[in-house]
Amino acid sequence: MKTYENIPTILTFNGVPVKARRGFWLVVALVWVILTAIGTWRWPGQSVLAYVLVGGVGTLVGMMVDVGHACAHTIGAKMAHAPTAVVLLGADMPRTLYPDEKMRPSQHIARSLGGPIYSWIGFGIGLLLLRVIPPQTAWRYLAEIWTFGNAFIGLAIFAPVPLVDGGVIIKWLLVIGGQDEGQADRIVHWMDIVLIVMLLIGAGVTALSDLWVAAVGLVLVAILIGLIVLEVIR
Repeated sequence: MKTYENIPTILTFNGVPVKARRGFWLVVALVWVILTAIGTWRWPGQSVLAYVLVGGVGTLVGMMVDVGHACAHTIGAKMAHAPTAVVLLGADMPRTLYPDEKMRPSQHIARSLGGPIYSWIGFGIGLLLLRVIPPQTAWRYLAEIWTFGNAFIGLAIFAPVPLVDGGVIIKWLLVIGGQDEGQADRIVHWMDIVLIVMLLIGAGVTALSDLWVAAVGLVLVAILIGLIVLEVIR
């Protein structure tokens, strides 16, 4: 792991160093601004300082959702006897890096399940919180960030994308089913292409319905998946 020795370690979880590149903190700052702005809509009638403070706390909640998902992978990896070397945070999604990729398919699958389980449990807890916390309050806004963040990641892991849990799980299930690794990679690749086409069709339909925010979101997701497929993002 010499490549990552000079990257600062911000914490250690489950015996695994969590390291953050500088781009990660730029994303944190951007998320703080966005959540502060959204707070003026979800929690109206407050001072600017209150929105900034709650936006900051909301950013910490968002980090618990996203970074917590990545850290939870270390638990599945340890249980599968395939320990994690480092959790790496950057301007894109967190990465869990391993010193040894030569493992059984079942180990690959097991270490991919820790994050999804964390997100699904978090989503369930969030739904319970939303039932008891009154609307248009700071606590409600923070609960919404937690709940919808976990819901988004919990759904995103089903995408057959190589860098996402779903892509890893599908690949190794195919290998268990008799495909070799090359064939499994090609099948996942074509599934990605089908997904991109479906997202673009969905964007077109939503645009025709004047749902422009949803349409732009679907296009951005399609572009992101395309960059991963083309290995621009690794």
